[in-house]
Amino acid sequence: MHDDYFDGLALDRQRLLWAVATRRQLERWEPIVAKIQHDLDRRSIPGLDFWSAEIERHFALIAARHFLRAVELPPPMRITVDPVLRAEVIEGRDLNEHWAENMPIFNVSPRPETPSRRSGKDFAERNPRRGPYSQSNWNLKTGAMLLPNVSASALHDLLDDAEAEVLESTPSLSEYIPERAPSPWVYENGEWWPKPEDG
Repeated sequence: MHDDYFDGLALDRQRLLWAVATRRQLERWEPIVAKIQHDLDRRSIPGLDFWSAEIERHFALIAARHFLRAVELPPPMRITVDPVLRAEVIEGRDLNEHWAENMPIFNVSPRPETPSRRSGKDFAERNPRRGPYSQSNWNLKTGAMLLPNVSASALHDLLDDAEAEVLESTPSLSEYIPERAPSPWVYENGEWWPKPEDG
């Protein structure tokens, strides 16, 4: 890599582009998760919803990994990236890319073997009873979960911080940021709930 290519505007562009891409994928994935959680009460979830959630989540992991790569290019950003979030996004992206080797290990309980690569070993050590392939995880305290230790809300907060830092440096890039989609969640009293379907 040419040391002087990613500086100034080129660097800010990549950081913002992958922040926008990650947010866009979260905005595609989260409404599906909210719908699945809402429909659990009715026990009538179309299979297509699960597949759609899995597809959008996979692309969110790819975008988030590119975002982290852009954030880490020198000079470093001032934002703080939680080390567990960082590690799990990288591992989760790797494990989802190499699904054929890893699903037979992580989707069987008890695990029949130890994953062969570092990303799988590290993920398995941190998550002895959970895997990287749950497309619609959600809980009251954290909301939608991209991975066992990566909530969508934590990733949104990180994207907000990165976006603010980039725009402080290069305000002209604000025209490239799309309007945010409405959240599919209601957050109150420290709990995340899917919005009612009519609201």
